[in-house]
Amino acid sequence: MEENKKSNNKLIIIALGVLLLGALAYTFYTSTEHKKLTDQIEGEKLEIEQNLDSMIVRYEDAIAEKTSMSGELIVERDRVIALRDSIKDLKVVNYSLLRRYKGEISKLEESNKKLFLLNESLTSSNQLLTTNLDSANVKITRQIAKNDTLTTQNFTLAQKVAIASELKVSTAKVMAMRERNNGKLVETSRSRNTDALRINLTIAKNEIAEQGDRQVYIQIVESKGTVVAPKGEFMLSDSTIVSYSDLSMVNYLNEAVDFISLVEVNRDSIKEGLYTVNIFIDDKFVGATKIALK
Repeated sequence: MEENKKSNNKLIIIALGVLLLGALAYTFYTSTEHKKLTDQIEGEKLEIEQNLDSMIVRYEDAIAEKTSMSGELIVERDRVIALRDSIKDLKVVNYSLLRRYKGEISKLEESNKKLFLLNESLTSSNQLLTTNLDSANVKITRQIAKNDTLTTQNFTLAQKVAIASELKVSTAKVMAMRERNNGKLVETSRSRNTDALRINLTIAKNEIAEQGDRQVYIQIVESKGTVVAPKGEFMLSDSTIVSYSDLSMVNYLNEAVDFISLVEVNRDSIKEGLYTVNIFIDDKFVGATKIALK
């Protein structure tokens, strides 16, 4: 009886020992797996922070180019910095939280693709504008001596006031026209024979401009500043009131558009001198050209 009791006690001790060893092994395994999972989560957190740091650097580079979109870029950069700092300050991170942050970053990257595209377009336009301006200044000096009224300065001026999403005029030319007895109009260079002024212009292709009807205003100004053949007035974006000599509607579909404006004038009121033709699209000045009448 005593021996049976001792035997039972041994079995109990052995069983408890096995259970203890099992518990220790499970605890060790669980601790190891937890460390692996924690390390993996921390690694993904670090990767997210690095991606956000790279995005911030890209914003800084774009802001340094000092385009008209710098203000918008600064706002978006500050949003990314705030997101990165909030992730860095996290004390406890889990997969659910990481997925949520990854989703926010993905949406942020997608929404800013167009912003970077527009900024790059503006940078390229500014570089081209600087190059063309230097070239135009040389040509203008030569063409003034030859009384050539169509100069590359007009195209440069149009570029200067345009941003990537606005329309601009690529070419513009004005001609004085005389009406024959049969009603046909022919070109003339003399003021006393001028019955109309014909303006030929091309609105440049712009793939990101809004499609639809555009108002094209033509303003003809004589050397003393008086508007020739005024038809009405309109307001510029800076609230300036401008008189115009002709108004036409153009259906713009992102492709280059050739346009002709014919302004009839009273030949008795046309005097010898230099006339300036200013071109506006909607409420923006987009170009100008000149003509000298003898």
